[in-house]
Amino acid sequence: MSDKSRIKMPGAVRALDLLEALAAEPDGLSPAELSSVVSGARSTLYTLINTLRERDYIVQDDSRGRYRIGPATWGLVPDQTDMTAALVEAFEQLHDGGPPPETMALVTRAGDGFPVLAENPADHVVRSVYPPGSAHLPAGAAATVLRAGGGSDADHLREVRTEGYASRSTSDVVEIAAPVCADGRQPIAALMIGIPRHRAEDTTIPDFVSLIRSDAARLSHRLGARVYNPYGQATSQPLGPRRLLDESEVSELLEGEWGIQLACVREDGTPHLVPLWYEWDGSSLWVTATPGASWKGYVSSNDMVSLTLDEPWPPLRRVFVRGRAVPVEDGDVPGGLLGLRQRLAHRYLGSSDVDPEEGWRAYRIDPFHIHGVEGLGNSVPGQERAG
Repeated sequence: MSDKSRIKMPGAVRALDLLEALAAEPDGLSPAELSSVVSGARSTLYTLINTLRERDYIVQDDSRGRYRIGPATWGLVPDQTDMTAALVEAFEQLHDGGPPPETMALVTRAGDGFPVLAENPADHVVRSVYPPGSAHLPAGAAATVLRAGGGSDADHLREVRTEGYASRSTSDVVEIAAPVCADGRQPIAALMIGIPRHRAEDTTIPDFVSLIRSDAARLSHRLGARVYNPYGQATSQPLGPRRLLDESEVSELLEGEWGIQLACVREDGTPHLVPLWYEWDGSSLWVTATPGASWKGYVSSNDMVSLTLDEPWPPLRRVFVRGRAVPVEDGDVPGGLLGLRQRLAHRYLGSSDVDPEEGWRAYRIDPFHIHGVEGLGNSVPGQERAG
């Protein structure tokens, strides 16, 4: 690679840093928060903001003054036909293309209707059936998930936005659905599972809820979502009292499918935040850096990092990690660097296919402090501890 090809344009880097930061925060960022993300003089930041706002790449919420990704940025995404094709392809690759434990269906919205885009039948003689092209009931779980994205104040739709899924139970079937969000926030489709009533036991329903949520997150990641935060909001009601998670609960969260936010420090002392996929081996977190990732350079100068993992629905559990980022050579990575990338792709996308591009790097995050918290209410006396 020539020296010329390595030249970076500071203005372009700042614009990309700004857009990436906003893409990772569906609720938007304030000017003060953006100034901590984008390096350079404040006047330069405001010039950049005004330029992007005038061209609709970002928009400002008048009521709060926060900035969010604008329609021009989403307009860079391929058209809806391509998005539908990508959605169906990703759906077909879930569970390595094999049958799910119960029949799954992909449902979208077309006007006032809710057509089934695709079906993955379960390997049971008696199973739910959702033929592609058929109309899903407006009262069904998938339709409810999609209608919840419209912002209605109806109690049952507010509950869907809070819980991140919808369910419907009849004498024949129990349906559970979760939103698929290409931008991580707004539903474009619903992933649904149908369990025949005679197999829908109370003890197994939570497992199906967990499955449909994690698979909906995988589909969203495959469509380009940096984070999965359906409907872009958390409950406004206290979910307390707030309590510390025990070691087993922290491990359970770290073994789940949620991504992390890694915070490191730039050479100029300003913070840098990036969403990442990771693998937890019980003592360390393994992450990979793309060939052009800027944070690789930052942690080479200062290896101290902080990580957060957030569950996007009640009981709103979070894990906080502080540690050191250690670069690891290919031969010292369990299963090799390519193996790590394949495992991460399977964990977050449902498929282990990866591009064998050169320039990737593995890092091991060795924690020296981990703790988890549940809820948003007041703390239980005596449970707080120093971070």
